[in-house]
Amino acid sequence: MDDKQRAELLEAALAKLLQPLKNIPFSTVVRSISGYSITPVDRNDPADTALIEKLSEAARLCGEAVRQKPILRPRPNEVGNDIEPYVMHAVAAAGLRCERPTTAGGQLKATGYPDILVYDDAGRPAYLECKSYSSDTANTTMRSFYLSPSDDFKVCHETRHLLMAFEMQARATPNSRNSEYTAVAFKLVDLHDLLCDVKYEFHSDNRRLYTGNMVLASGRV
Repeated sequence: MDDKQRAELLEAALAKLLQPLKNIPFSTVVRSISGYSITPVDRNDPADTALIEKLSEAARLCGEAVRQKPILRPRPNEVGNDIEPYVMHAVAAAGLRCERPTTAGGQLKATGYPDILVYDDAGRPAYLECKSYSSDTANTTMRSFYLSPSDDFKVCHETRHLLMAFEMQARATPNSRNSEYTAVAFKLVDLHDLLCDVKYEFHSDNRRLYTGNMVLASGRV
């Protein structure tokens, strides 16, 4: 086999490997990355029922707080991160202890999945992710949930994984690029049965991008 044939075989193999994977169970993804399984919510378990009730109360309290102090953002996809402090205050007001989750190495990391670690009345941990959506995007197929593999993942418990999402309504503010966002509805989701897709991505960096003979011209402006 000559170099050309070898290159053609490698290109064909790579093309097959890069085909997107569809409908991978989220529980399998988390287990493969962290080694911890996701526990499904049991609606017949009194402790799980109490957790749902407390988190639903927290969601309503959060909605009230956001109405009193709207989130100012130019774009709706930026609201999700801003809702997290509201949620943490509301969860505490509903009588549950919550904190930022630490990584397997004991580091406190603000970014990445999951957003919040909640403890129920029985002292059991549960992970809580925060999201926002609008009435226009609620039933679309646009990507809205992401998880990237990490060497120091923030999942360190075999427990429930929940998502609290708020439907946000925007109101334009005069003489400003920002809009006022308030919450008008919420959804509490059990992520155990969530199906995910994998889309591969190639990336590089500035050191490799702006180097050597690749640069055709440069100068000060």
